[in-house]
Amino acid sequence: MESSGFRARIRTSACVLGVLAACWACTAQLPKPAPAYEPGVELPAGRGREILVASCLSCHDLGGLAAFKGFYTRDSWRALVLTMAANGAEIDGSEIEVLADYLEQHFGPDAR
Repeated sequence: MESSGFRARIRTSACVLGVLAACWACTAQLPKPAPAYEPGVELPAGRGREILVASCLSCHDLGGLAAFKGFYTRDSWRALVLTMAANGAEIDGSEIEVLADYLEQHFGPDAR
């Protein structure tokens, strides 16, 4: 014979599990927070920015952009991106070209 205390504990446990599952489902759908950029480094909007944020900022901060801004040409940026891809960065061939263009445009010698 089950005691009423045992039944109450089962009901309470089931309610707690239900609330936890609902909270998890809600938080899983929340948008991810924007990455924290370093002060003084702005990432202009564009497809290259999306690729940079998705493919680079999981391993790196933006210090390299500040250090190489104005010095790296498109070829230099492309070579750097290819090196990162060879070392595990999740980026495909077409994204490499878009990112190299973006980096050259906004962080190359003729960056505005």
